Amino acid sequence: MALTPPYRRRRSRAAIGVACASILWVPGLVRADGVFFQVDAARSTLVGTASVGVGDLTFGAGVVDYEGGEAYRLSGTRRFDVLPTVATLKAGPSFGLVAEDGTDVDAEIGLRLVAERYVPVPFGGVFLLGEYDTIESAWFSLAQVSFAGPGVALEVSYGESDSYAETSVALAKRMGGRPFSLRLGYKFDADEAFAGFSLNTF
Repeated sequence: MALTPPYRRRRSRAAIGVACASILWVPGLVRADGVFFQVDAARSTLVGTASVGVGDLTFGAGVVDYEGGEAYRLSGTRRFDVLPTVATLKAGPSFGLVAEDGTDVDAEIGLRLVAERYVPVPFGGVFLLGEYDTIESAWFSLAQVSFAGPGVALEVSYGESDSYAETSVALAKRMGGRPFSLRLGYKFDADEAFAGFSLNTF
């Protein structure tokens, strides 16, 4: 399996920085309730995600560099008080760009739906997430169990769209009392390990 060429790696790292910066400037204008930023790097993929929560609104950006192309995403969702005791529900527009090697850039506008729930437990917490985007009929699900004592979280996720499917497991270790974690994981469909980091102030 060929590695992604270095020039594309550099371009994607720059794109991740630009995408995340475009989201992270929001706290400078308004009081953000939380910021999430994550980067995972594997042999054949590089994934960056960022989001900012402001009141009932969440702004998100993502970049994926994979063998054969790159994908970019922007979204803005609003929280709706429907079944608040069951899950937090969000919905809003999304915008995606896909740049396949040797083809024209494909742009699409879609609708993003999100359902999430956090349940505190004596040893830490359980976080459940489900997302669906009409762009490429993409959906993503995640279950994470965190242990407050050792500052460790274990997560299992599955994502699927018209062009990919992936099941992953990851272990994250929080560094001291800061909202910064180091991540190690494995992608079963791609058959490769990945490493990364995350910042989460939610």
